Amino acid sequence: MLVGDGRGRPVGQADPAFDEGRGREVKRMVLWVLIGVVVLVASVFVIGSFMPVRYEGATVVAFDRDVQAVWDALQDVRAHPMTGRMMKSIEDLPAAPTGPVWTEDMGHGEVITVTTEVSEAPRRMVRHMTSGATAMESRWEYALEPAGDGCRVTLSGVTDIAKGTWHTPVFRVMMAIGGGVKKGLDIQLAMVAATLDG
Repeated sequence: MLVGDGRGRPVGQADPAFDEGRGREVKRMVLWVLIGVVVLVASVFVIGSFMPVRYEGATVVAFDRDVQAVWDALQDVRAHPMTGRMMKSIEDLPAAPTGPVWTEDMGHGEVITVTTEVSEAPRRMVRHMTSGATAMESRWEYALEPAGDGCRVTLSGVTDIAKGTWHTPVFRVMMAIGGGVKKGLDIQLAMVAATLDG
């Protein structure tokens, strides 16, 4: 004797109407997810397009090493790259009259060119960075001064993200929610501190 499921069908037999309804529900859910993703991506581009071009930041770090030791550590760009942990490789370029020049490859086609604009050892240095993929450039200024038996470093930075490529709105939003210029400054000086303490 066959046992029914209450809808006139033996147990275990597929219900075409039920399966069709469930399929439509799944399709609606997928559609809403896709719409949400499109809206989110569009929002990033719209919001980023109206965000400022310039972003600034500064940080101050005290070291228990003297000015010369900290200055020397800052010159080791392979240990303390401008792009922090995102750096994949570094290539030295012919030096400018003002100091060293090199590139930092971050992968995915993004190569940053770093030019030393000012080098007044061991107290002041200015480095300028330009992106090979986007209309973005940064200028970092280092000021070193004695502080007791150690040294105090003031590092300030300015980053301009101009219009020019589709990346611009995305980078502006990332800059705003990712800690801004200051985060990059903090990361580099933290790397220097780790080297000097090691």
